[in-house]
Amino acid sequence: MISVVIASKNRRDLARRVVAAVKVSLSGIAEDSEIVLVDDGSSPPYREDDFPEVRLLRGAGRGPALARTAGVREASGDIILFTDDDVIVDDGWAGAAVARLRAEPDIAGVTGDTSSPPYDPLYEHSVEDHDGGSFLTCNIAYRREAFISVGGFDRQFPHAAHEDRDLAWRIIAQVGPVVFEPTMKVVHPGRSFAVLAWWKRGRLVVDDWLLLGRYPERQASRRPLRFAPLTGAAHRWWSVRPRGVSVRRWSRWVLVASGQLAVSAWFVLTAWKGQRDRSRDPISSWEHDKYRIAYIGPSPDPSAGGAPGVAGLIVAELLLRGHQVDVFVAASREDDDPRGLGDRPGLRYVIERSSFQFEKWYSSSRLSKMIASQVFTARARQRLRSHIEAQHLATPYDFVYQFSTFESVGVPRLADLPVFIHPSVHAAGEARWIRAESTSGLSSRPWWTTLLVYLWMSVRSLRQASDANRASGILALSSAMARHIEEDYGVAARRIRVVPNCLDPALFERPMLATHEVVSVVGRLVVRKGLDDMARTVREWPVTTPVTFEFIGAESLWSDYRRAIDKLADDRVVRLGHLSRADTVDHIARARVLVQASRYEPFGLTVAEALAVGVPVVVTAEVGAAEGVDPRVCREIDIPVAHPRSVRQWRGSARSAIAELWDMPAELRDLAREEARRLFHPGVVVSQLEDALRDLLHR
Repeated sequence: MISVVIASKNRRDLARRVVAAVKVSLSGIAEDSEIVLVDDGSSPPYREDDFPEVRLLRGAGRGPALARTAGVREASGDIILFTDDDVIVDDGWAGAAVARLRAEPDIAGVTGDTSSPPYDPLYEHSVEDHDGGSFLTCNIAYRREAFISVGGFDRQFPHAAHEDRDLAWRIIAQVGPVVFEPTMKVVHPGRSFAVLAWWKRGRLVVDDWLLLGRYPERQASRRPLRFAPLTGAAHRWWSVRPRGVSVRRWSRWVLVASGQLAVSAWFVLTAWKGQRDRSRDPISSWEHDKYRIAYIGPSPDPSAGGAPGVAGLIVAELLLRGHQVDVFVAASREDDDPRGLGDRPGLRYVIERSSFQFEKWYSSSRLSKMIASQVFTARARQRLRSHIEAQHLATPYDFVYQFSTFESVGVPRLADLPVFIHPSVHAAGEARWIRAESTSGLSSRPWWTTLLVYLWMSVRSLRQASDANRASGILALSSAMARHIEEDYGVAARRIRVVPNCLDPALFERPMLATHEVVSVVGRLVVRKGLDDMARTVREWPVTTPVTFEFIGAESLWSDYRRAIDKLADDRVVRLGHLSRADTVDHIARARVLVQASRYEPFGLTVAEALAVGVPVVVTAEVGAAEGVDPRVCREIDIPVAHPRSVRQWRGSARSAIAELWDMPAELRDLAREEARRLFHPGVVVSQLEDALRDLLHR
C-alpha cells in the first residue's frame, strides 16, 4: 500500500491542482494507493466535495510538522510519500520513488529532483534541489516504520523551515540512508509573497538556533551560534542583490532585505537569552492530538490538598496521556522545592523565585503578610511572562492553562496564544454574599474590615471581568459557577465549559468505618458558608436524639463566624478549628452526614471527599461538587436571596434533609463511593477537560 500525505492551509485551488497531479502519478503504479490531505486549520475549511477520492483530515492549525504526522497516522501505506500543495508532481514521480524503495530494502527513504522555472527572488519564493541534499518535504518518501521509529517530525519546528532536514538527518542517523533518485521529479513554481510576510520570516532564527545547535557539525558558518543565522541571512540577501541600476528593484531589495534582517537582529538581541540553554532533544509529534501546554497556577503536587493537589492530579493525568506540560511557578525563597510532580516524561518546570521572606517588616502581621505575599507573587509572575514568551517563540504552545487563579497576572497576551482560565472562585460571587451578610451580626470582625474586603473584592471583580472576556475560554467548576460568570462578567455562554475538580480515589480506599452520631460541617468559618442555618439546625434538633455537630475549619483574616458557633453553648457542638487534610478526612469518614450549606461554593472539595469515603451529603444548589450526584446519597436544601433583609429573615433549615439520610444502609454508602469515582476520578475529569479545550480551540 502506498500513501501520499499532503498538508495544506488556505490554498484550496493549489491543493486541488496537486491532488489531480498526484492521482495521475499514482495511476502508473500497480500497488494500491491513497491520498491523505490534511487541512491544517483553513478558514473556511476545505470541503470533502472539493476532493473526491481523497481522505480529508482536519488539522488544528499547529503547523506543517504536526499536520503531516497526523496524516501519516491515518495513512495505511507502508511507504509514505510527501509533497506540498504548491508543487506540480511529474507523472512518473510516485513510480520512481516506489520502485527505488522496493528494489533496495536497506534504504530508509528516497528524495528526488526539485526544479523551479525562472523566478524573481525579490518578488517570489521557490526552492530547488538537484542533488537531494535539502531533503525537501515536497519531494520525499520514507518507509513508514522508519518514520515512526524516530517519532515523526519534531514538533519544535512549527514553521515550514528545517523540519524536513531535521527528520531526514535523524532517520539517516538512527535507521538507514535516504538516497537521491533523479527520476523522482517535481516542479516548484515561484509563488509571490507580501513584504510583511517576508519580514516575519526573520523570526525563524529561533528554528535556526535549534537546528544548528542540534547538528553543530553541519554548521557552515564559523560565527558563534547566536549570530550564525543572522550572518547567513545577510549572505543570502547579498547573493540576490540587483545586478543593474533599476531604482525599483533596488528599492524592493532594500525594503524586503532590511526589514527581514532587522526582525532577525531584534530576535538575536532579545530572544537569545531565553533560547541559549533550551534542550536540543527532539520532541516527537507522533502522538495525535497531544497538546503543548503552558501551565500557570499553584505548584502541582498530587500529595497536597486543595488547589495544588487538584492541579497535581490534572497535570499528572495530562502527562500520562502524552501531552507536553511546561509548569510555570512563582515561589518564594521560603517555599520548599515546588517540583511536586518530580521528573516525568513531557514535564518541565520553570520556577521564578520571589524575594518574599518571613520575619520581615512586611510579614509581621497576618494581614500584611497576606498582602505582601500576593504582591511579591504577582511580581514574580510578571517575570515569568518573559520565559513563557521565549518558549512560545521557539516552540509555540497550543494554549496557556491558567489554574485556580482568575486574574491573569503574568500571562502573555499574544494573538497566537489562547488562554484558558480554570478558576477556583470568582470575586463577584464572594462580594455578593459579603454585602448580603454584612448586617447579619454573625461575624465578629469590625465593620470596617468587612467594608475593606468588600471593596477589595469589587476591584478584583473588575479585573477578573476584563481577564475573563479577553481569555479564549473559561472552564467553570460547575454549571452554577458558569451561570454566575456569565451574568456577573458578561462572558458569552459559548465561551464557557464546565470541568469539575478531581480527587485521587486511592487516598480514600479504606475499610468502611463504623459511623458515629456525628454531623460533619467542614469549611472555613466565614461569610457565605450558611452558618446561621447550621446554628438554627442545632437549636431545632430534638434533645432526645443523640448527635454531635462537628465544625471543622478556621476563620479567615476578613471573616470570623466562630462566635455564631460558640454562643450556642450546646454540649452537642464541637468546634475543632483547622485540621490537616488527613485528619479532616478521618473525621468525615466517621460521620453519618456531611453538610455544606454554602450560599456560594463553586465546587466544595470536601463534598467530593465525603462521598469518596461513603458519607452522604446535604448541600445547597450552589455546591458544584453535588451536581449530577445520585439523589439517594445527596439532598439539596434552599438558600436565601442574596439581599441583607432576606438573609436576616430567612428561616431555612438542613434538619429535615439530615434526617432523611441519617440511617443510610451500607449499600448506599457504597453508592456514594461509586459516585465519587464516577464523577471525580482524574481520568474522568481530564477527559472532560480535553473535550472542553478541543471544543473551545476549534470553536
